[in-house]
Amino acid sequence: MASISWKTTWVFYILLSLLRLVSPVDAACECGYSVNSTSDPQHAVFTDLLESDFTKIKNFQDDTDWQPQVWELDPKAALGPYGRATRLESIIPNPAVNISVNSRGIYGGHSGLNLLVPKDYTVIKGEKYLIGAELDSTRNDMFYGTFRIGYRTTKWAGTCFGFYWYHDDKQEIDTELLSREINMTHTLLNLVLHTQVGGSNLEALPGTFEVAALPYNSSAEIHELRFDWTPQAITWYHDGQQVWTISNTTLFPQEAGHLVITHWSNGDPLWSGGPPEGNAALLLTYVKAYFNSSDLKRKEDHEVRCEAVGGIDDGGSGNDKVCEIPAQMGPPMYDGVAPQDLPYFFSNDLSRNATVNQTVYEDTKKKTNGNKMGGGSGTGNSAWGPAAQVSCFLWILFLVIMPMFTGSSFGQMMLS
Repeated sequence: MASISWKTTWVFYILLSLLRLVSPVDAACECGYSVNSTSDPQHAVFTDLLESDFTKIKNFQDDTDWQPQVWELDPKAALGPYGRATRLESIIPNPAVNISVNSRGIYGGHSGLNLLVPKDYTVIKGEKYLIGAELDSTRNDMFYGTFRIGYRTTKWAGTCFGFYWYHDDKQEIDTELLSREINMTHTLLNLVLHTQVGGSNLEALPGTFEVAALPYNSSAEIHELRFDWTPQAITWYHDGQQVWTISNTTLFPQEAGHLVITHWSNGDPLWSGGPPEGNAALLLTYVKAYFNSSDLKRKEDHEVRCEAVGGIDDGGSGNDKVCEIPAQMGPPMYDGVAPQDLPYFFSNDLSRNATVNQTVYEDTKKKTNGNKMGGGSGTGNSAWGPAAQVSCFLWILFLVIMPMFTGSSFGQMMLS
């Protein structure tokens, strides 16, 4: 029986290793995330995501998707009897003991991120200030998108909760809840599109301001606020139900911006009211944002990864690589539900590898227990198309195996 040469043995092992190396990556969502199915005429596809599951984050400053703000406005600038200030101490994480079992936080109560407005004023430079909190998204390249937040308002009257997309005071898509406008039977939503003129119900252009009444107390359980911005319309939703839409596109923002979450009071009886009679905590359980990026590099990244799986503009197989965003219908549920029925995050779905080449954290060294499982361009989490895999395989095969049989190094072959 003829013996197998060492060269043949090495070739076998190299081929096996290379086949493993270039095996297809089982991935999803390379072509983006859609509101409604791509077969629905009303669908919209967005290229990028930002997902924050606040029920899992222990040290909020490690979540580099968000930038806590620290600033002060004196009473005159704050337009109230009190000044406004934001502090890091007003951002209080309360991660779940075990979110797959129940929603209880490690400090008691419901898990999530609390934005606190204390009942007592603080004296700064001889004047009275009310302390609050503000979070701005690190990414400021958001142009069109669907933006969603899980929240529960405070039970104490006298604060304002704002969730909005912002470029400047003349380009802003705003949602605000005043805790003084919440009672046992209803909650009012103040919805504003800030344009060249506007910003309040007293100054807004006709058709840019709406007050929507919700038939329940938003401080009793978790709810979801959402607004979608497409080239055709800006539409607000609450627990999946449409509450208002604007279709006058001449009023729409023209530049990219970022997300802002605020909880504050300045004592103004015509708006925030307050100060609150108790320590007022706004509870946040998540933010989910799916949007188009204005950044040229991110646009190119999306085109490359989508074209590698067939593209979507020409009806190619890339349509199968657009992931439909699950719609939240009714209040988000945490207690008494199976783990798969908790609010869904693409970035936590390891089985689908649903955040291919998405940069979820700017600095992967700062991940906490609330880390996102996608990875960015520097993590090697990308999906090659079949043609690229075959080309790479053949090239490596040529470089590694041919010298074994020719007796020449690669350099010698190139120079001969």
